[in-house]
Amino acid sequence: MKRTARLFLGADLALALPTIVFAISSGPPIRRTGAAVDGGVTCTACHRDGGAANSGPGRLRIVASGYQPGVKQNLRVIVDQPGGQRWGFQLTARLASAPAQQAGAFTVNPDTRVRCDSGGPTPATTEAPCNGLVEFASHTSASTRPGTASPGIFTVEWTPPAQDMGDIVFYAAGNGSNGSGNPLGDRIYTTSRTIPACTSNERPALRAAPHAVNAADGRATVASNTLISIFGSAFAPAARRLAWGRSDVASDAGADRLAPELGCLAVEIGGQRAPILYVQNDQINAQAPILAPSGTAEVVVITNPGRPNEMRSPAGTVQLGVYSPAFFTFDGRSIAALNLDASGGIVADSSLYAGAAPARPGQVVRLFGTGFGYSDPVFQPGEFPFDSPRIRDPFTLTIGGIPVAAADILFFGLSGSAPGLFHLDVRLPAALPDGDAAVVVRMGGVETQAGAKIPVRR
Repeated sequence: MKRTARLFLGADLALALPTIVFAISSGPPIRRTGAAVDGGVTCTACHRDGGAANSGPGRLRIVASGYQPGVKQNLRVIVDQPGGQRWGFQLTARLASAPAQQAGAFTVNPDTRVRCDSGGPTPATTEAPCNGLVEFASHTSASTRPGTASPGIFTVEWTPPAQDMGDIVFYAAGNGSNGSGNPLGDRIYTTSRTIPACTSNERPALRAAPHAVNAADGRATVASNTLISIFGSAFAPAARRLAWGRSDVASDAGADRLAPELGCLAVEIGGQRAPILYVQNDQINAQAPILAPSGTAEVVVITNPGRPNEMRSPAGTVQLGVYSPAFFTFDGRSIAALNLDASGGIVADSSLYAGAAPARPGQVVRLFGTGFGYSDPVFQPGEFPFDSPRIRDPFTLTIGGIPVAAADILFFGLSGSAPGLFHLDVRLPAALPDGDAAVVVRMGGVETQAGAKIPVRR
């Protein structure tokens, strides 16, 4: 709204403001989560001066684990908004197979209002119980918590359907309000979260040893905080493939941390829960917790963790070391790499990866790996690093047999894109000939895998 229009409408806004504030503080109108099935409308219909939904500096998350049919569980809706002083949300649950149908039921309490959608283009709204109608849970006036700094956290009780109805999708909108007492200048965010049913009745099993390996090169020795792979069976239904998303990340003491459960599955290594990044029927990708520098640790895969139908695999073992350095590769040999010039292209042979090209001598490239020990400062398992923490311990680097000077190593440390992922930004030696150049990092007497290389062409 233009400034001149605001001046002319000032009196009307002043008269309407008590009604607007009351309506918003006691919960928004229904169908404001941004769900496509409900028309894609969000709370920006009223909070219209803070820009489009999701255009602000904050974010919205739904924290929810897989469901056991008929068993009540707590969900969390978390609104992050720098400078926020008052908070609001709306949440709805739908069957993934039929998005217009309600999934389960929300519980009314002093912090949660639940309203029913009677359907139709202009729905009539009633208060819960909804008896199978679509439900919208939202904040109450009390739960907006005026004066509370970010994040705004809402706990919502939800009872799943009594039977396995497949995946369930939650849609939410969140309001990070500036606490001004009017709907102007607030920030609106939307998100969704899909959860599976935790109904597996098959006991998970590990493959023959090694039971856990470095995810980059498959070697059996694993160091603390290394990205690892575990292979076996009955980790998830055959058709299910789940990768972590932003809703699997919770704030913890100022850092973002992956949840210890993904897709009705958890992993324990040395008695500690391991953050999980990916799950399918026969494979888990996770991050090793902080472990001893030598010896072995027990590995157990758990389906339906913490539920009455929990099942645990027979225990396996993993070999431990101080370091387990390895590069991720496209084919077991060609290192996953990017050039850092303006094109930002993939470094590989074009026959291996469409659109890729070899690197040039003197070019700066980025190589990805894991298992290089701790960073400085140290980040805990599952934490997403910030401020570009560098590798802590000494190392040497050769490319094509040529030692690389420290001045040509622009950065070597944790990447912010995933816990346990390192990247190495390095200027390639100018003397490299055409062909495949072996890249070797050595630390503590341990080297990255043999045969790891990048293609070079002048």
